[in-house]
Amino acid sequence: MFINTNFIDDKRQVGDLNSDSFIKTILESNEIQEINTIFTDLVYNKEIKADEMPKYFKDFFVEYSSMPDFYDQSKIELAQDCFKRFGPSIIIAYFCKSLPECYACGKGSEVLIQTKRLTNHTRRRIAQTAQFVIDVMSPNGLSNEGRGLATSLKIRLIHSSIRYYFVKGVESNRIQYDIPENGVPINQIDLLGTMLAFSVVVVQGLEGLGIKLTNEEKEAILHLWKCVGFLIGINPNLMPNNFAEAETLWKIITTTQNNFKPTIAGTILNNDLIELLDNLIPLKFLDNIVLLLMNKLIDNRAKEALSLQSNKDKNIFALLSYLFTIGFLNFESEGPVSRFFTNYINLKLMNALKNYVSEGEEVAILIPPGLQKDWDSSNSIFNVFKGKN
Repeated sequence: MFINTNFIDDKRQVGDLNSDSFIKTILESNEIQEINTIFTDLVYNKEIKADEMPKYFKDFFVEYSSMPDFYDQSKIELAQDCFKRFGPSIIIAYFCKSLPECYACGKGSEVLIQTKRLTNHTRRRIAQTAQFVIDVMSPNGLSNEGRGLATSLKIRLIHSSIRYYFVKGVESNRIQYDIPENGVPINQIDLLGTMLAFSVVVVQGLEGLGIKLTNEEKEAILHLWKCVGFLIGINPNLMPNNFAEAETLWKIITTTQNNFKPTIAGTILNNDLIELLDNLIPLKFLDNIVLLLMNKLIDNRAKEALSLQSNKDKNIFALLSYLFTIGFLNFESEGPVSRFFTNYINLKLMNALKNYVSEGEEVAILIPPGLQKDWDSSNSIFNVFKGKN
């Protein structure tokens, strides 16, 4: 892996040739009504039956659903076992560290704001991304019988459709965006950064929550997301060889490239996320716990870029709850109290997103029954809180 500033700048001008060509061909065909129906189903997390899918979609899914040459089943299983044990904490790290640090990357946030996919449909988009994480990290999620393969390819196609319409918007002056300066939307560096945010940055978040993984577990999580990265169209030659390289690469993208920088877009997106998560955890004693967690977990440069509020003058009950939770997490990362608090916060989020209906259209999150059991959601104490969103 050879990465420098010029190399990164070059790759910002590269999208996903195979998927982009496929999308261009079908969007410029005469079957636009059928395509629109399929993409509506993709966007709203609806299942598409194979016998209802046009042949060209079937062919695309068959051709690009193969795993990369570096695929290692034992590492995939270890990563998915980590998700069984630490899934709620991983999702908290995603919401309160990975996603905000992605928003702090100014160039990518500008694309998200311009497409308005997040600002207009915050819950739907976050629900989809949470489902993506669950689908690929659940046991057997990347097997032929799992949901992870189809979900990854679905996201790849959605990215290509965004690129297609975004570039059309720039060319017609409907979208004000400097492609030579910022790169094509959702380019190879954006995708690579997202893959690192879902692996390296999540691991850093777990450590901030007091959960220490072994080196083998860290490498396994990175390996799983490298395989997912391959499925969503990242060039394998861009990917780090190991976790140490991945940490260095994340630092290069965010620091050397000065990608953590203040933007109105990043601040808007993160404030929308905070508001959403606070609304999904409606208990008074947990007011502002999302902001407290973000202040603990997010990189200081990213906090500055996002203009993140400090913890000062925040709800005293949330502060005490936060300190109590973090204290137990640091004391016993797999103990019953830490599991209860992380599971409780995550359960509130997941139940709210599972039951969310936007503009009359359902956005459902599917948590496999086995995972629910492993996350103690069937625990008698836990059930006291279920359904009380």
